[in-house]
Amino acid sequence: MNSIVSLNGNWELLFDTEDTGIVNRWYATYPSGTQKIQVPSVWEKYFSKVSISQDAAFYFKHFTVDAKQISKRIFLRFERISMHATFWLNGKYLGSHFGAYTPCILDLSKAIKPGEDNVLCVRVANMGSANSRIDLGRESKEGADDRFVRPTEMPVGLPWSEYPFGGIYGNVDLILGGAAFITGVQLEPDLDEERIAVDVAFNNPRGFNANLRILMRNPQGEVGELLKENLKLEKENTSSRFVLKINNFKKCVWTPASPKLFAIEIQLEAKGKGKGEPDYSFSVVKNFAFRKFDCIKGDFYLNDSIIKIQGVTYTQHFSEGGLWTADTKKLRKDLEAIKKAGFNTIRSNGAPLTTAALDICDELGLLVFQEFPIYTMRSTPRGLEEVYKLIEEIVMEQKHHPCIAAWILGSENGPLVLENGNKLLNAVDDYDKCRPIISNLNCVYLSNEEEFHKDTGKLMGVTDEKIRLYSSHRLHLRMSPNAALTDFLAHYCDKASVEDEEEISIPDTTLGNSQFQDEYAEFVNDTNGKILVTLKNHTLLPASAPSIKGSRSAKNDKAVKTLYKQLETFVADKKLSIWRDVKSFTADTNRLALQSKLTQINAIQSNPLVSGFMLDQWADFGTDFCGLVDENRNSKGFDAFMQAATTPTRLLVTGYEPVCAPQSEISFQLALLNQARLEDVEIEMAIVDANGKKVSSQVQKAKGQTSLTPLGTFTIVAPKTAGDYKLMFTLSALGEVVSVSSENLLVLEDADVQKAISQVCFLDNSGETSDDAKAALAGPEKIIFTASLSSWNDDVLNRIVELTRDSGKTLFLSDLNPEDIEAFNSSHHFAQTIDSHFTTGANGISVHYLMNNSELLPEFANHQILDDLASSVIPNISLTELPEAKVLARSVSIVNGEIKTGVDLQIIPFGKGRIVFNQLNLFEGLETNPLADRVFAKLVKMLIG
Repeated sequence: MNSIVSLNGNWELLFDTEDTGIVNRWYATYPSGTQKIQVPSVWEKYFSKVSISQDAAFYFKHFTVDAKQISKRIFLRFERISMHATFWLNGKYLGSHFGAYTPCILDLSKAIKPGEDNVLCVRVANMGSANSRIDLGRESKEGADDRFVRPTEMPVGLPWSEYPFGGIYGNVDLILGGAAFITGVQLEPDLDEERIAVDVAFNNPRGFNANLRILMRNPQGEVGELLKENLKLEKENTSSRFVLKINNFKKCVWTPASPKLFAIEIQLEAKGKGKGEPDYSFSVVKNFAFRKFDCIKGDFYLNDSIIKIQGVTYTQHFSEGGLWTADTKKLRKDLEAIKKAGFNTIRSNGAPLTTAALDICDELGLLVFQEFPIYTMRSTPRGLEEVYKLIEEIVMEQKHHPCIAAWILGSENGPLVLENGNKLLNAVDDYDKCRPIISNLNCVYLSNEEEFHKDTGKLMGVTDEKIRLYSSHRLHLRMSPNAALTDFLAHYCDKASVEDEEEISIPDTTLGNSQFQDEYAEFVNDTNGKILVTLKNHTLLPASAPSIKGSRSAKNDKAVKTLYKQLETFVADKKLSIWRDVKSFTADTNRLALQSKLTQINAIQSNPLVSGFMLDQWADFGTDFCGLVDENRNSKGFDAFMQAATTPTRLLVTGYEPVCAPQSEISFQLALLNQARLEDVEIEMAIVDANGKKVSSQVQKAKGQTSLTPLGTFTIVAPKTAGDYKLMFTLSALGEVVSVSSENLLVLEDADVQKAISQVCFLDNSGETSDDAKAALAGPEKIIFTASLSSWNDDVLNRIVELTRDSGKTLFLSDLNPEDIEAFNSSHHFAQTIDSHFTTGANGISVHYLMNNSELLPEFANHQILDDLASSVIPNISLTELPEAKVLARSVSIVNGEIKTGVDLQIIPFGKGRIVFNQLNLFEGLETNPLADRVFAKLVKMLIG
């Protein structure tokens, strides 16, 4: 008789801290000093104190099987073990298994003792520390010298490497089988042919006869039955394929909006002896669905229609020890929150989602980009061998899940993927020909802190079996993007824009690096097809420091608490801070970060080359507060942002500058994101004052042609009166409002900038030679302005210093970059030394503000926190405060869990004159930007009296 006996519950455990367990044959001697542990669990959660050195442990379990119950086939199934396991029963070696993400089945028939006490021993090694190693028990082949390997050589996955854990953390079952039973079922639904192919694998003796019963339930709950009588399994451990036609099929297609699931149950019925009852083996039940997903030239198609990916990276560690949660209710609640937020896709972030998570995604209608745990591992022969095994195990176990849209080899192109990419793509395709396979999701990396690299991304689609180049870009962009940057993003990698312009202007000097800027046209031409973009969130602080639990979470918990103490100290220092408390600081920083990210998303999605975006990330991790929820999966209150970012049909605004002069023309570009496939739409563009009164309005009609329809450039006239306004966009179709969005608008009075300009020597415009520069310096102007200090030779620099230090002029140093700072510090003329740090907010948060006593407050319309104004003035680099400085503008940044304060505008005495250090990247807009004009005029007036 077939039966399954659970071995969950109490086990004995002994940590092998000295790595002597195998040498001392613990598997055969049953050592003393063990302690009890519950299975399933991970030992970091079960024990209150676990040292990082405890990376291996021996598990022991006693069990007895009645001799009368001994069946013909006896197996042991471990659902999940982390990370490498070696098995013995009664001292006899059974086998080993690597990988924390797939089950393991062992044959016990030659080692079990019927009717006696059996001792099961499992050695579990988790490679928890950087210097640890795994003992694989034997070399892969004679002389290979690869019995012992390190984490960097093995497919462990990003979440595991962040929070290494060990233990038997899945169910353990003893399978007592009859003469034959089903060992595996693979399903291949075919949407076009309206049928499903069912591959059934058996564990059976040669020439075995049985009946096979197939039960199927459709989404309406109707159950059909098919009986295959007298099925003869001629070969030992054979397999059979059945193709089943599905009737009334068209109403049962799985989509994210309507995730309709089928269920199939397969039973093997052996004939009973004499007139006895038939012997039913273990039935296999699986859900499946009919749907198609493909990636053609970078565009994603679901059921033959383009779908824009609006996804989020799903970090799988939870704070209670940093592991996947075993609480299915909590997991479901978390995934439901993602769906409710409007995201249609999640990426599994460095390791595959568990079966429990995939089941929930099937039901919710969440697409999953399922990532293998390859990460950036080295390309060692032993590691590659394990990768191939892992790929087969994961794909064969999970490919029936309709939620899985694509397989991802890894987050980055590490050595293993770079050297074996094509072979690995083909390996996945061998097991699943129904899904695209992508080599990585970060083949291009671009940031606002002078970081840029690219390598090759590859794609194997479903439509054909060719391997193609593929672009997946990860962007860490500055906070508060200006009109030039959003316009650039809307045309990012557009070949036509490169061909139309003699020289492409990168709008932000720290975007990428010199290689990216110099070779942008070549980079664009190398980009193949469409682009999937991952955007890194800025820091989004929880209201208070969360408690991160678990023994191996102590370091992160301490770092979080330390950061919040730094924040409290900063806010309390009124010489530096303008905030009354941490709560008000958090409210401002989160508002700025979300506003910035939404602007980036709109710009990216308005680009016809972009097939979708993924936000990184869903949950916090330690002091990486870039999650939309905290590390405990509690809401941080960003529902409105998520809904705005994921609304599938809405207007997208780019190239918009939120500061203008009265009655000036405001221009911007509009695009229609059109997942609803609207045809005739109406767009109202209205300016609304601070009291909600409509000042002006205009209406445009347009045609929605595709999933993304560029609508062109529009202009609207600014109000006559200075003040704060809103520019409202209302999208309607068939008389119904589809979406409403708004942009802030600040109208500023013009300043007499010409008078100020006439009193400044703009040295950078003087010419290319030293003689030209010295001739310009001979003029009567009292202020010397340069934005390129490092470009001047010693002869010109000596003259600048003489005129400032000895003659009482003012040296206005603007937009200092790292080269300028190095030139200043290395010069013998200046006694001061400048330190600096990036303040782009690309990898954290960056807030720029005016001090309480700043004389510039009226020029910024008393907007103390620069907010939307920061799109015009945000610095890339903030400086330290120098001795005797008069500070007008400051910055505060949170980067890598540390608070940094800086100065954006300061004036220091220098001999008879003064030096102005100005980092507000504003003055290239003189005579075209009213804010630049006002600030420049005020500064000149302050400097010359």
